[in-house]
Order: sequence, then structure tokens, then C-alpha cells
Amino acid sequence: MPVRRGHVAPQNTFLGTIIRKFEGQNKKFIIANARVQNCAIIYCNDGFCEMTGFSRPDVMQKPCTCDFLHGPETKRHDVAQIAQALLGSEERKVEVTYYHKNGKVDLFRIPCVLFH
Repeated sequence: MPVRRGHVAPQNTFLGTIIRKFEGQNKKFIIANARVQNCAIIYCNDGFCEMTGFSRPDVMQKPCTCDFLHGPETKRHDVAQIAQALLGSEERKVEVTYYHKNGKVDLFRIPCVLFH
């Protein structure tokens, strides 16, 4: 008999579908809950962890704007674009300077997509 994990609810099967789709494309991504304060991260894949140097427990429940990756070279305008994309319902690609956990600076191209 197969083992069931978690609750079998439409939102959980929807998230599972998204995770399987993007994992298969070798993408680095996070999923956040827009219904809680700061749109907390509820899932990040291994690719995201490798890219940033942060472990999954380090990332979980942090704001999806990834404030923990900001540093001196991160432009406020870029951060504002990400926040605005998350408030709206259009997809937007933003280039933003983020910092790896070890302090290394990287330019990230981030597609911001909001699912309802």
C-alpha cells in the first residue's frame, strides 16, 4: 500500500505539479505563500540552495523577496521591481544583484510569476 504524505488537498497537488514541472527543467526556484505576511517561502529546490549557498532550513519562512541575499551592490530599484511584480499579476523578469552566503556577488535574472 502506498504511503500518503501530508494532506490530500487541491493546493497540495497543485504545488506538487509545479515542483515536478520546474524540477524537470533543471530550474532554480522558490515557492512562497502569498496569503501570509511577507509572502514566506514554503519551498526551495536544491538548485536554489546550490546557487545561493543557503540550506533549505536557512531559506524556509524567509520573505520571497529574498532580503537575506541583499548586499551593498543590490539596487533598491531592482528590489522594488520584484516587490511590484509580486503585488501585480503579470510576469516580469528582473535582473538583480544578490549575494551568495559566502559573500560572492552574482547577477541573477529572476522571472517573477504569481499563481492564483
